[in-house]
Amino acid sequence: MLDRKEFLTGIAGVTVTLIITACGGDDSDTGGSTGGGDGNCMDDIEMAITSNHGHDMTLKFADFDSGQSKTYSIKGTADHDHSVTLTAQDFADLKAGKKITKESTTNGGHSHPMQIVC
Repeated sequence: MLDRKEFLTGIAGVTVTLIITACGGDDSDTGGSTGGGDGNCMDDIEMAITSNHGHDMTLKFADFDSGQSKTYSIKGTADHDHSVTLTAQDFADLKAGKKITKESTTNGGHSHPMQIVC
């Protein structure tokens, strides 16, 4: 499992504008870029959105155990939106402590690579 230093070292050279740490334990919207569920990885999720200009993504605790893909808006405070889809396998990988890399949809001529790790 990656620790914080390994995660940050792995994304060196890209613009990191969003790293959130949060605690949780219910099915509510967690407000930041956090997840939740069964205690394997749900207390500490870190997310990096490359070339970020106000985008944010909120994960809900229930999504980790749904067994289904989920598409998220990452609009945040930006003046345009992108979306990112996490598959059931992505959720399982996150719960197992693996880092996942996703790419947002393209809007305004650009997209945003993302890394998420527990």
